[in-house]
Amino acid sequence: MKMSWRFVVLSALSLSLAACGQGTPQVASAGLHAAATDYTNGVDVSGSTATIWFKSNVNTTWVDIHYTVNAGAQQNVRMTYNSATGRYEQKQTVGTGNVIKYSFTYNNGTAAYDSVAYSYTVGSSSGLACFYTDGNYTGTSFCASSDSGYVGADYNDKISSLKVQSGYQVVMYNDVNYGGTSKTFTGDVSFVGSDFNDIASSFRIVKTSSTGSIGSIAASSVPAPTGSGVMSLKVMNGTNGAYADSQIYWGVLGINPANGRWSYLDRAGNLQPVSTALNDATGHLTKNGVNYANIYNRISDAAWVSMPRITSGRMFLCVGTPCYIKTFDTGFAGPDVNNATDPNRDIYFDFVEFTVDATGYHGNTTRVDAFGFPVQHRLVNKAGNYDRTVGEPENETRAGIFSAFKVEVPTNFAHLATVQAPYRIVAPLFGEFRAGGPQGNYFDSYVNAVWTGATKPTTQNVLLCNGPLAETSGACAGLNRHVYQNTAAWNTPSQYYLAAPANYYAQFWHKHGIGGLAYGFAYDDYNQQASYLEVGDPKGLIVRVGW
Repeated sequence: MKMSWRFVVLSALSLSLAACGQGTPQVASAGLHAAATDYTNGVDVSGSTATIWFKSNVNTTWVDIHYTVNAGAQQNVRMTYNSATGRYEQKQTVGTGNVIKYSFTYNNGTAAYDSVAYSYTVGSSSGLACFYTDGNYTGTSFCASSDSGYVGADYNDKISSLKVQSGYQVVMYNDVNYGGTSKTFTGDVSFVGSDFNDIASSFRIVKTSSTGSIGSIAASSVPAPTGSGVMSLKVMNGTNGAYADSQIYWGVLGINPANGRWSYLDRAGNLQPVSTALNDATGHLTKNGVNYANIYNRISDAAWVSMPRITSGRMFLCVGTPCYIKTFDTGFAGPDVNNATDPNRDIYFDFVEFTVDATGYHGNTTRVDAFGFPVQHRLVNKAGNYDRTVGEPENETRAGIFSAFKVEVPTNFAHLATVQAPYRIVAPLFGEFRAGGPQGNYFDSYVNAVWTGATKPTTQNVLLCNGPLAETSGACAGLNRHVYQNTAAWNTPSQYYLAAPANYYAQFWHKHGIGGLAYGFAYDDYNQQASYLEVGDPKGLIVRVGW
């Protein structure tokens, strides 16, 4: 899991406002002892109100808190669940210097567990980042170790300098709830700059190179969507330090079913219509003197984003720099790896395809065009009985996949890893299998031997599943997998790719796909072989960018 902010023990998250500190473990209570991975907890303080919180990673339906303030009597209270934050909370009036000692009892299914005890001192000055009302780290200050959607009245529009612990960065926003313009700080700054002095209202604290596993995120921790959202979306950094969260960009484009307009998903979870004018709007991107629409978010910008219904959706994932996409009033022109002048030819990118509609979420990773870097795609549902991940395994590195491809596929396919290196491994049609290329007739002899239809497909038709194969998914899959002549083997994966000619580019992705699933050609979903996920009651989509 991308644990981007930590300030309490047991990998605890908090949403700190005016002051934050670390809960120190005390003596463990009696009874069944909690597992460290069961939950996160912390104390948030805003003004004179402390919020003690507990966020479960397991099957929890109730939490009791046992706490004292200074030498007062112990309070034993059933905590209130806050659906907005996805955690159990107890509020307490406090003052600077007050010491809160607390522990929890909670259920995981039918069994009850006791946590260790914690201690928190109000007004402590430790945290991953500290904010000051004057330059050069002077004036009044507060410290935090996690995101804050509002810095509080005492600090709103008053921050002038800040300190950031090594390995973290701060993204400040000039509006509450991470709205408005933003600015990222990767270290201590004695002055935030004239463009951001005394205007910050919210901030995020992000680890610069999060490398957590996609499976480490508890399904129960997925937050509820806001606004018109029907599920929540998270993009994770799995580059093992190769790229910071601020260097990984993602953008969603698709059709808004409410109005039929091509739109992009903004950070607030709203679909904004695209247009030709968007290419020249404030904040647009420019490459080689040409302007492009900026439809991107960075991992550092938001931990989760709400996603509404959207059809024909595509999530572009770009590392190091955003992709350059032209938008129009009626659509957009995405990256084209077959175009030698495409502005994205020298950019590392990949994408995920999906639709979210009245029947649920339907989506997949794809290698139909190319491989840019490993991608994991996880979907969980609200009922708690669907949790699947597809894509490349997390232990497969980008460099390892490039090396493996060159030695595992036949010689006439190996060049696909060098045609557009180091950026991607391309599909056969973007290499020597194109019409007129050295391998342009690769499937022809096989088709001549087994095809009985009126119009014989060309090698390019086989690879694209178009022409006479456009409406015959089984036939196209059979030719790519070299089982066309044996219809009994069409639904037997162990019989696929046993003889040439076959689409060994596609076979490679199945060999290196989670569960043997991959989308290596257009009809690779025949017989449920594609890296495809769908569920009727989607709760969360988690996409991990590997390297």
